[in-house]
Amino acid sequence: MSSIKNILFMIPPSKELFSKKIFIVFALLFLLSFQLIYGFLFSSVGSSGTWHPIEDFLPKSTSQSFGNILLDKIFPLISSRYSLHSDALLYLELGRDFSAEAYRGHAFTERPLWPFLIFLSSKFISLFISVSDALIFGLAMLLNFILAGTAVLLFFLLIEKLISLKTAWLSSILLIFSPFVHTFLNQPMAETLMLFIVVFSVFLLYHYLKKPSILKLIVFSLIFGILMLGKMFFAITFFILLLSFYFRRYKEGIIFLMLQPIPLLLWYLWVTKIWQISYYALAIGPRYKMGVWVFDIIQMPWQQTSRFFLSAFPSFIIALAYSFFLIPIFFSMIGFQKLPFKSKNLIYFGSIFSLAAFFFLIRLYAFRHAFLLFPIIYPTCVLGIDRIAEFFKKKASWLAPVFYATIIGLIIFVSSINVYQIFDYSQEIPFPIRLF
Repeated sequence: MSSIKNILFMIPPSKELFSKKIFIVFALLFLLSFQLIYGFLFSSVGSSGTWHPIEDFLPKSTSQSFGNILLDKIFPLISSRYSLHSDALLYLELGRDFSAEAYRGHAFTERPLWPFLIFLSSKFISLFISVSDALIFGLAMLLNFILAGTAVLLFFLLIEKLISLKTAWLSSILLIFSPFVHTFLNQPMAETLMLFIVVFSVFLLYHYLKKPSILKLIVFSLIFGILMLGKMFFAITFFILLLSFYFRRYKEGIIFLMLQPIPLLLWYLWVTKIWQISYYALAIGPRYKMGVWVFDIIQMPWQQTSRFFLSAFPSFIIALAYSFFLIPIFFSMIGFQKLPFKSKNLIYFGSIFSLAAFFFLIRLYAFRHAFLLFPIIYPTCVLGIDRIAEFFKKKASWLAPVFYATIIGLIIFVSSINVYQIFDYSQEIPFPIRLF
């Protein structure tokens, strides 16, 4: 082969075909559909008390509703080991009954967006057919696919504009066949929504920076605030504030910081004033004490304070390595220098620092949350593979494509196994990490 890019752009099909929008949409959604089916046939689930048989939400019913009839057809195709995560059961219950009674004393009060989307979809469907538990589950799966599909397509478009078409293709394929998507695409929980939130936030930021305006800043800040009702992933907030500070756009940073909490405030008022129930904030509760615990450092013995700070870096590295199965991280560190824009160091290390700071403030390091660095890890991973392949190409032309195909295939293979047979992908490293 005369070029590494022949791995992706072979004739036929031609490079022109790979650049056509209709083909891109069809191909990526087809691959995502394959991942969804593969996920049900070969589920990535654990065996601990946090996983439950699907019958816990969908007990066998004699009802001849559309949902139950459809479920009877689908159930035989689902792997017998398929289970629902505990969080998925809670989200489905809230999506079935989005009311004050359902939320009373609930741990997910601060993250209503995902169950509300399920509830809204069910209300629309109820105009045509009766809604059963089976249909609620099916709608959640459909929403998962729509959110993941939109995230993948936006991710592709961003990487194509910022780097190259080949990098966009390979990065999107790695995302689709990642351990995160394989594990959570068939779980009706907020993780897939988080995938969309991260990509859509980057998409909004990109379009704002291309042509900033006060109206865009207001609208985007409020949209971002609404997205944070899916999950309080403030690493994105830290990154945006870091950019405003670095480029001395203090006014825009302040406006964003003032507007972003408005949707959360409105939701808080709805819960406490309209529904008249207690608002339970998991992030600042006794388990995480997000941000609040920092003030406790003053009262700690210096030995304990030292342990907190010394364990922060290894905890973060461990979470990052486990979240991507290490291989993409290795190539990412090699490839980030090939990012084709001026502020590459700021974007790359700023993203990592923002996530590390967020983890530090919430006092835990979750593997699945560390994966949300994928917008910067996967493209730079491809660039890193590209860089080493160029070295092999100088030795022998055939070595480059073989190396490329081997590494991409290896990443996809290890990402498609049942990770829970090796370690708990939903695990959270307690902070500070226990070193002995």
